[in-house]
Amino acid sequence: MKVWVLNLDAEIELARSGPYQAPQRVLRALQPWLERARALLAPEDRLLEEWSNTREPQAQPVGACWSPTPSALARLARAGLALPPAPGAEVLRRVSHRSFYLELGGGAPGALYLRDAAELERALAERRGAAWLFKRPYGFAGRGQRRIAEPSADDRRWLADGLRLGGLLGEPWLELERELSLHGSVARDGAVRLGRPCVQRVDRWRAWLATEPLDPGDLSSAWRSELENAAERAAEALFRAGYFGPFGIDAYIWRTPAGGRALNALGELNARYTMGYPVGMAPGR
Repeated sequence: MKVWVLNLDAEIELARSGPYQAPQRVLRALQPWLERARALLAPEDRLLEEWSNTREPQAQPVGACWSPTPSALARLARAGLALPPAPGAEVLRRVSHRSFYLELGGGAPGALYLRDAAELERALAERRGAAWLFKRPYGFAGRGQRRIAEPSADDRRWLADGLRLGGLLGEPWLELERELSLHGSVARDGAVRLGRPCVQRVDRWRAWLATEPLDPGDLSSAWRSELENAAERAAEALFRAGYFGPFGIDAYIWRTPAGGRALNALGELNARYTMGYPVGMAPGR
């Protein structure tokens, strides 16, 4: 049996320094997602709140969390639970930062990491009138990103705030045909286990709605190999950085300006559990 902390706001915590307590507005916003995240739990598992209310007589259960951030581990420790092995907070911050997967060749073709106003203005000038998708260093479920072509005054404020928070990932806006994912885990000795390719359904802001198994015939063998190679490359980089645990990569098929189709096998990297993890890892769960 495991007792879980589903700290879906992990990226918000990692973006800050010092002690963290989730603001009430964040907890309210995440509440609808908690039931869906329960798919990570085995039948005998419990959420910390439920277990604390019952304290069933048994051997000390092991704690588990969405992401082993300092606040999540502290909650488990206060409850007297055995803590799961976990990478340090600085490792989590590094591998969860968008610049980490950009350094691996990830992100959209033409993606840039912008660290000051001069770099931002050059990027906007080079694609004047064309849309960018700007992303803050840490984000999840569509949070912390904005599509911008000709920046409004509100866009300018949002961009300036992002630069103050450590920079922005700028990606040329692409027309996506299908979004994909592949999940896996990295053991403490570096061993990698991969799941099965999945399709991701998203809303018009490209925020996650659902993950479904990909029909084997819906992806060519060449693209499947490319997706698996990207996941292996990401896992190796995570291990080198000191990370171990669950991870997932987001990929997509996009329509090129010439009217063709192309695969971006490493659109994003998530160094934690994801909503789609139970589906992606189901055969070996």
